[in-house]
Amino acid sequence: MPFSMHRPARWASLALLGFLAAAFAAACGGGDDVPDPTATDRATSTPGGETGQPRSEHGQLIARASIPLELADGTAIGRADAPVVIEAYEDFGCSHCLHFTATIEPHLFEDYVARGKVRLVYRYFPLQQVTGLAAIAAQCAAEQDKFWEYHKLLFIAQAEANNKSGPGLGIAFGPDGLRTMAAEAGLESAGFEACVTGDAAFNIVQEDLREANSLGLRGTPSFVINGEVLAGNPETFDDWKNVLDPLLK
Repeated sequence: MPFSMHRPARWASLALLGFLAAAFAAACGGGDDVPDPTATDRATSTPGGETGQPRSEHGQLIARASIPLELADGTAIGRADAPVVIEAYEDFGCSHCLHFTATIEPHLFEDYVARGKVRLVYRYFPLQQVTGLAAIAAQCAAEQDKFWEYHKLLFIAQAEANNKSGPGLGIAFGPDGLRTMAAEAGLESAGFEACVTGDAAFNIVQEDLREANSLGLRGTPSFVINGEVLAGNPETFDDWKNVLDPLLK
């Protein structure tokens, strides 16, 4: 059976967890710049538009970014014995997470992850029901060892929605949009359909939400480095270097 949004008991549970998260965090970045997930009056093309290339600045940066996929392991990327582990609690609809993904993450990949210094782990912290479904789909991509490819497409879709050069998140992160991105990422369709309508991926997203709440995280993105919550978010890559380099001495 193709997956859909009509899973009342399951979605009520996820929506409740999202409400609990919102009680701590309010929204992306502490309460601002959350894209409208209900917008349906925009183009219904794929995230890259008719040409297949993103039109937004952030989308273009993400599309060009090089990801060391040989070091990918589910939602983690980097050597298992890396001395620094960054857990990034993010929402695929959060504009601050988008900015991190477009402007900071590529440099972390190049200078730290690819060189064996850092292992980056994505954690699900969806603050809206529509992004909860995107998180479940992303975990299903992880089950097929395609998380980072799918992660890239989800954030490009957000960038295009924000720029009004692609569908709003209510469409992009709806079942058909997520299925289209799964095909683009090279996922096996039957396995993806079975996963998004099953329990395992849903439970992983729930567990990440519970952990975010137990840590008292107050917005997205939030970062935990070697088990310690990072107070405040570094705004530039130089700021990140000032956090990471002392841990690597």
